[in-house]
Amino acid sequence: MDRRLVERDRELADLTQLVRQAATGTGHVVLVFGEAGIGKSRLVEAMRARMPASGRMLVGRCDDLATPRTLGPFRDIVDSVSADLAAQLERGDRDRLLTALLAELRHRDRPTLLAVEDIHWADEATLDVLRYLARRIEQLPAVLLLTYRDDELPVGPSLQQLLVAAGGSHRCRRLPLSRLSAAAVRELAAGSTLDPEQLYQITAGSPFFISELLAYGSIGNVPPTVVDSVQDRLRGLPAAARAAVQQLAVIPSAIDRWLVDEIVPGGLLTLAEAEEAGLLVVTPQRVSFRHELARRAVADSLSGIRRAEFHRIVLAALIGHPGSDVGHMVHHASAAGDREAILRFAPIAAKDAAVSGAHREAGTHYRAALDYADGLSPDEHAGLLEGYAVESYVVGDGAEAVSAQLAAIELRRSQGNHRAMGQGLSWLARMQWWDGHRQAAERTAAEAIAVLGRLGPSRELARAYAHQAQLDVLAHQAAEARLGAERAAAMARATGDQATVAHALTTIGASRWQQGEPGATEILHDALRIALDAGAADDACRAYVYLAWDLVDNFWVGDAEPYLAAGLELAERTQQFGWLDMLSIIRATSLTARGQWAEAARAANLAIGPRAHFRCPALAALGRVKSRTGDPEATAVLSSALELSRRIGETLWIGYAAAAAAEAAWLRGDLRAIPEIAAASYEEARRLKIRTSWPWPELAFWLSKAGHPVEPSGIDSPYETLMAGRWQESAERWNAAGYRYEAALALSESPNPQDQLAALDVLHALGARPLAQLVRQRLRQQGVSSVPRGPAVTTRSNPKGLTARQYEVLQLLAAGVSDAEIAERLVISVRTASNHVAAVLTKLGVHSRVEARKQAARWLDEAGDRP
Repeated sequence: MDRRLVERDRELADLTQLVRQAATGTGHVVLVFGEAGIGKSRLVEAMRARMPASGRMLVGRCDDLATPRTLGPFRDIVDSVSADLAAQLERGDRDRLLTALLAELRHRDRPTLLAVEDIHWADEATLDVLRYLARRIEQLPAVLLLTYRDDELPVGPSLQQLLVAAGGSHRCRRLPLSRLSAAAVRELAAGSTLDPEQLYQITAGSPFFISELLAYGSIGNVPPTVVDSVQDRLRGLPAAARAAVQQLAVIPSAIDRWLVDEIVPGGLLTLAEAEEAGLLVVTPQRVSFRHELARRAVADSLSGIRRAEFHRIVLAALIGHPGSDVGHMVHHASAAGDREAILRFAPIAAKDAAVSGAHREAGTHYRAALDYADGLSPDEHAGLLEGYAVESYVVGDGAEAVSAQLAAIELRRSQGNHRAMGQGLSWLARMQWWDGHRQAAERTAAEAIAVLGRLGPSRELARAYAHQAQLDVLAHQAAEARLGAERAAAMARATGDQATVAHALTTIGASRWQQGEPGATEILHDALRIALDAGAADDACRAYVYLAWDLVDNFWVGDAEPYLAAGLELAERTQQFGWLDMLSIIRATSLTARGQWAEAARAANLAIGPRAHFRCPALAALGRVKSRTGDPEATAVLSSALELSRRIGETLWIGYAAAAAAEAAWLRGDLRAIPEIAAASYEEARRLKIRTSWPWPELAFWLSKAGHPVEPSGIDSPYETLMAGRWQESAERWNAAGYRYEAALALSESPNPQDQLAALDVLHALGARPLAQLVRQRLRQQGVSSVPRGPAVTTRSNPKGLTARQYEVLQLLAAGVSDAEIAERLVISVRTASNHVAAVLTKLGVHSRVEARKQAARWLDEAGDRP
């Protein structure tokens, strides 16, 4: 084994075993992370010699490009996969690509280790594909190995979603790579003239630094940084080799042989001394730097003028070579400041990226072109702005989307292109609504109808009517919504626009649902069928949302699950990020109802993004879980949700946030706050005559608990039954629907201590500490002796006097769980988790997680209380 892997043998053995297990269909995700230079790439490379004879290994890498290559790591493996997958990678059709990729990995007689390195540099489409695979890995005979840096690089929202998706499975293994020990350094330095102790002291155990100094061959006069070490070796090269290395350093990826021959005079022979000096790794097919840190050390030392010239040389070679990656061209064109090349290639790269699902990268390419848009025709300029607006809208950057779309509309207006202007206004209304600016969206939608209406019936006008009806139904103006949607549906049928027919039918179904009229579900099913037949993923996802919400609203959470699963699958596969968030929120609501609070919090967290319309209910769902579990962050989270709901100004979201906030206020004993939170929302729902089962009866219940006079809503709900004093009937209805917490709440209202004790058992099982505490207080006031205090921590397994929460943290520490994972599992913030960890270490009298883990493992084994 490579001596630089002396402390990686266990990780390699584990990986090898997982690949063997994959042959039986037991797939895993493996996350390998650590600082730059810690040995992630070397670990991946070492696995080649460990692969079982029946297995295969595919390796793709993400590059440090200004705008990452779309699906770059998957394009790296194109020569090692089936013709079908290779063809789909070439086409960039995301849906077909996912199908082909799953088919590629399903061969049970050929288990696959798919390694993707440096995902901290991955493009949006790559992260999306990896997230898709991670959620299905359990059914695949494959191991998905992902490496990333966890030091100074920020973790973006897309990477965070991937890590959450991967980490949420019990088939996920984490392999954090730490620096080498003094003993390992001594073994590495064996046979060298260097002093191992001094080598360890200087490098602090960094594998990359160690290998650099061993290659340099000296410690006494060793440059203090890797940059100096690399530069020292560079200066020792002949002028031609030095210039060639500097030229190659501006290319942040492995360099194909043809490109080396094109831009390096003398080709590979010129690089011989650089290879011997340990700067480059050269094969007949390609050339790469021995480590990314070395490449950056060379590139960063170049003057701005020379760097731009080197980028210009690479760009010229790429343009002259058929089949060159257009994203690479844009990268080098931008670095060279080549206006003509940027305007030529950036829009192409943007469209390719968008088709593949890399919407963030598509927006970056459009932005690059817009920086040089002066001098373009108004039509060309407007087209770039519209493309940029759509991509910004898709990734959730509402302010950028609205700003760019407004500028495009003004250009269309100046040209007198009314159809394009009206269509742009219809898009703008949608962008404004998703960004939480409802009044602006209403004005824009009205203008779109006025502009398009002067041109006669058209698909664009039908869609504008449909968008206006959607705004009406969201405002609970059900009659107006139905009228507008019926007009949209009729015009859409006449113009052959089935997608708009489906959109309008969904609005009609939703308006019937709001008014408690029959037939809503049947209409929504028709809308879904038409949308799916038309390939209109956006409209199909919207139909799934209303079908699921209708069932959850009527407390049939189990029946909603098939629609949620199908909707989430479609939204994820077709990049409908907004609907993905909305369906995650409904699932969080469903999971909360069933008492699966950790999973509910995870689902809600997935939807806390930049879009105000989805961040608001996601915060409300998360805050409800936090309040029921006694998390001190609950009040702040729910206050944010309530404030955001009022800014958005839509009745449903105000009621949704108010119901969760009112419950939290009651749990913490702040009865005076409940009318301020809930009264106005409840009265508005009564004024609008909303007939949905939730959350209005719940608001009435909390208001009544606070002593605020309310008139019954007249909606058939277990909350109404409970308000009427029929606690047993209410509990039975909640139990029949699977709502364990609400059933316990109803039982706690009983005057019978036996019912309250039964409620307490359920609350203890759920971890519902605040309500359990209220029930215990009531039982004591009634003179009940021996009131259960909840799950206890035994003295034998807790000799240091840890609190119950600290004991939970200790169990997770024993399992090797990070602070972030502890926060996720206990539904607390990372900062709170870190504080608990620090408190546990202090009580145990240890100074590291390793020591704590050893003690915890011993105690928990003795107590039989391993997690």
